[in-house]
Amino acid sequence: MNSGNISIIGKPNVGKSTLFNLLISKHLAGATRKPQTTRHKIDGVLHENDTEYIFVDTPGINFNIRKDFNRILNKNALTAMHEADVILHIINYNKIDEDDYKVIENIKNISSSKILVLNKIDLDKNKNKLPTILSKIPNEIVGIYDEIIPISSKKSENITKLKNIIKKYLPDNRSKKFNGIISTKPSEFFVAEYVREACIKYLSVEVPYSLHVEINKFEDEENLISVAATIFLKKNSHLSIVIGKNGSMLVKISKFARINSEKLFNKKVYLKIFVKYDPRWKNSESFLNSYK
Repeated sequence: MNSGNISIIGKPNVGKSTLFNLLISKHLAGATRKPQTTRHKIDGVLHENDTEYIFVDTPGINFNIRKDFNRILNKNALTAMHEADVILHIINYNKIDEDDYKVIENIKNISSSKILVLNKIDLDKNKNKLPTILSKIPNEIVGIYDEIIPISSKKSENITKLKNIIKKYLPDNRSKKFNGIISTKPSEFFVAEYVREACIKYLSVEVPYSLHVEINKFEDEENLISVAATIFLKKNSHLSIVIGKNGSMLVKISKFARINSEKLFNKKVYLKIFVKYDPRWKNSESFLNSYK
C-alpha cells in the first residue's frame, strides 16, 4: 500500500483549508473567506482502498508581518514542508504574485515531490483563459514541480484527479500508521476551532483576530459530550459585540460550533461558552507555546 504525509501550503487566503476538508471529506479545518483563518497545523487521515493519505493543513505563509505570533505560524508551515512526502503548493489560478514567489523560494530545494495546484478555476467562466495562464507560467517555476493541476475547491472540480496524482508520489508502506483515527489532534481541539471559525464567520473583520478560544472542560460520555469553552478578547469593547444583543451572537456562535461538533463526533454535544476580556492573552507564554 501507499502511505505518506501531504502538506498543503501557500500564502494566506488561497483556499488551503477548503481543499483540505474536501480531500478528507470531513470538516476539520476552519474555512472562511477571511485570511489567516488557520492558525495551527491540522492533520487529517484518509484511507481509500490501499492508500493512506495523511493530509496536513497549514497556516498561510506571510513574510510581510514580523510579529512573534506570525513567525511561529510561518515556522509551523515551513516545518510541515520538510516533513512532507508530497507538497501541495496552492496558488490562485489567474495570478502568481510576489508572495507566491517567496513560497516557491522556500520549497524549490526540498527533495519532496511537489505539485502546483491552481485553485479557483471556477472564476474562469468559459475556461478560455486557462490554457493561456498555464502557458505563461515561467519555465523555471514549471521545472520545480512534478505535476501542475488546475482545480476548483468551491466546485469540487478535479479533486479525485488530484488524489490520484498524489498517490503516485506516496511511498510504498505495508503498515498503516494511523489506522482507525481521523486526526492526531485531540477532540477538544476541533471544538475550539469550530468556535473560532464561527467568530471569524459572523463577526466584523477586526474582532476575530483579537480573540482566542480555550476549552475548559471536555467530558466524553456514551451518548453526550459536555464542553465548556472560553473566548478571550483582547479589547474590552469587543465583549458586547461577541455576546450580541440579549446574547444573540453568542447563541449563533455556539449553535455553529455545536452542530459541527455533533457531525464530527456523531453524538450529542452540550456546549457552554463564556466570554472574558484579557488584553494579554496574545503575549502569554502558554498561548504562544500552544502553537509550537
